Amino acid sequence: MNTIHCLGSKVNPNCPGRCDRGCLSLFGDKPDLHRLFAEHLTAEYRVKTEGRGRTVDEWKMRLERSDNHWLDCLVGCAVAASMQGVVLPGTDVKPVVKRQRLKLSELQGRRR
Repeated sequence: MNTIHCLGSKVNPNCPGRCDRGCLSLFGDKPDLHRLFAEHLTAEYRVKTEGRGRTVDEWKMRLERSDNHWLDCLVGCAVAASMQGVVLPGTDVKPVVKRQRLKLSELQGRRR
C-alpha cells in the first residue's frame, strides 16, 4: 500500500492520500526513509525583523541542525518554478505579468 505522509499539514480525511493545499507530500509508509529529509527541511526557523519601514522574514539556523542543503534546493526549485509562471492549483495566485525591458538611455530620454 502506498500511503502519502505530509510535512507540516494534516491529511485531509475527505480525500484519502491527499494533504491540505500547499503541503509537501512524501511517498511510502515508512517515515524513517524521510527522516533525514525532514531534518534538513526543519533546520531553520523564521524570525520577523523590522527595519527601514518594512517587516521581513529572516531565517536562522538551528544550533542542533547544521545541514539544510535539501531545504535550500527545494526553495531554489520553488523560486525557479515561480519565475517560470508555475502556480499551484487552487492557490488562486495570479502569475506576475512580464514587463517590457527598458534601456537606461530610453529612461533618460523620457526625463528630458
